[in-house]
Amino acid sequence: MHRVHIPPGVRDGDVVSLPAAEAHYVAHVIRRRIGDVLMAFDGAGQEWHVRLVKVSPAAVEGQVNIVQTPATVGLRPIVLGQALPKSTKMDLIVEKCSELGLTTLVPVYTERTVVRDTGREAAKLARWRRVAESAARQCGRRVFLDLQASVTLRDFCVTYRCAPVKIVCWEEEQERGLRQVLEKLARQSPVVVLIGPEGGLTPPEVVMAQSYGFISVNLGPRRLRTETAAIAMTSIIRYSLGELEPRREKDGYTGGERSYEGAGDW
Repeated sequence: MHRVHIPPGVRDGDVVSLPAAEAHYVAHVIRRRIGDVLMAFDGAGQEWHVRLVKVSPAAVEGQVNIVQTPATVGLRPIVLGQALPKSTKMDLIVEKCSELGLTTLVPVYTERTVVRDTGREAAKLARWRRVAESAARQCGRRVFLDLQASVTLRDFCVTYRCAPVKIVCWEEEQERGLRQVLEKLARQSPVVVLIGPEGGLTPPEVVMAQSYGFISVNLGPRRLRTETAAIAMTSIIRYSLGELEPRREKDGYTGGERSYEGAGDW
């Protein structure tokens, strides 16, 4: 069933007007008609079935018919500190990591960060959030990826210093591989991952991250692009947590992204 995003606060039986972008999607892209039923979600964990009552080039309206009860237990939090990459690579990171269930993405300024146009930061953040919204609509997640404002590397490390699992990806690490760390993960959460820019993190930056409890790991003999590393790490950690599995409604797990118990204890 096709999905659309509507603002929070809708009640059962309400007639809602879809936002302009969603109305265009319904009327011109998937070409739905009056009487058709769509799945609607608010990006905060709630879903509804909405029956269309008006479809025109200018506006689309629908009546909420069924309220879906969201899952109470969902995916364990994964936080990605992503050094700001060049060009539109962050768009790809946001899209694919959102599809894979990343919880929070924090853009990070590092010594080798090339992009430092702070005057356009608000516009970029708005664009990334639109990308995350589109990805959520496509992949079926109920809660949007939490995209935060850009911070310095030190601020990122300070914010997440108490998280139980903290990993910094570093190509110069000679002793520890990712498997060694994940074998000891024991499904702890949140998992915080730090990934450098195209030129990598500098040795002093890695040392600083380590001083806040981050464990440096090597991702193998092939040097990955920064966007590849982000997507790979999100996938691998979700798998290691046992969360790339079929939905198991009877176990109270539905594959949603509701807050996991204990997620705030860091």
